Amino acid sequence: MRRKKRQVTDLAAIKNLVEKSQVVRIALNGENYPYVVPVNFGYEWEEEKLTLFVHGASEGKKVSMIKSDPKVAIEMDGNHKLVQGTLNASSYSYAYQSLIGFGEAEIIEELEEKRRALHILMDHAAKGAPFDEIPEGMLKRTGIIKITLASYTMKENVHPDDK
Repeated sequence: MRRKKRQVTDLAAIKNLVEKSQVVRIALNGENYPYVVPVNFGYEWEEEKLTLFVHGASEGKKVSMIKSDPKVAIEMDGNHKLVQGTLNASSYSYAYQSLIGFGEAEIIEELEEKRRALHILMDHAAKGAPFDEIPEGMLKRTGIIKITLASYTMKENVHPDDK
């Protein structure tokens, strides 16, 4: 990381950003160009290890790209706020938090693992809302992608009013 003063190493702060984020961008290796797609997600921590779960169609561009090359990069961000400059636009800045990670994606096929992933995803997306059991037929048709991150880093630029 080039600007070490912006690096965040506090695990509680990293977990807080993941909890507050509702969208993760997944970068996949494309045929001619990288492919980036924003998706909703669920997550779980095992100490410092972060795993993400994404749902969608059981076939399509994301799925075929993952089957071809499971290496992915992810990005999520938040706490955006303009930092007004004093003279002109060149003295302005921007406050933010961002997390970038690298890992591997896999397509989950086993029904109980899909069910568990969907519960994790819904718990993140709709905290506290009741969630009915998922019919087996729906589980079979739903695609679940599990992303296990090998590494991640977070950085932030704190707004002067929030210091």
